[in-house]
Amino acid sequence: MKKEKECRSYFCIANRFQRKILTLVFFSTVMPMLISVVCIYYLIFNVIAGELGIPEAIGYTLIPAARKTALIAVSGFSISVFLIWIWALRVSHKLAGPLERLCRDLDERLSGKKKGYIYFRKSDYLGIVVGRINSLLDKVR
Repeated sequence: MKKEKECRSYFCIANRFQRKILTLVFFSTVMPMLISVVCIYYLIFNVIAGELGIPEAIGYTLIPAARKTALIAVSGFSISVFLIWIWALRVSHKLAGPLERLCRDLDERLSGKKKGYIYFRKSDYLGIVVGRINSLLDKVR
């Protein structure tokens, strides 16, 4: 009997579990970015306003400095958020996809449609759980 190969699609979100993981990663990277940018602006305004007493001079020096700082901070943080998002997508694919496949294979074995072992890829993170389930299936037979 030929084993059917299941291919991964890397650029989609498979299920709710993966969506929750990616949402958590997104907010855990974006929130510190926003807080950091606000703190940098606050620091720039306080330092320059404390040193200069003339409002026109504050406006002429502060606005270009704030724009440059914001540009550098936002571009750096955006690149890091993108890289972290790609990494989280790859990790969540190796976790959420096998979890969905494991549930489907267990349902097929419970209904009697399939018999035998459950096969996973070596790179999947749930391989150790599948090994334990296969041992349990051996003991039940």
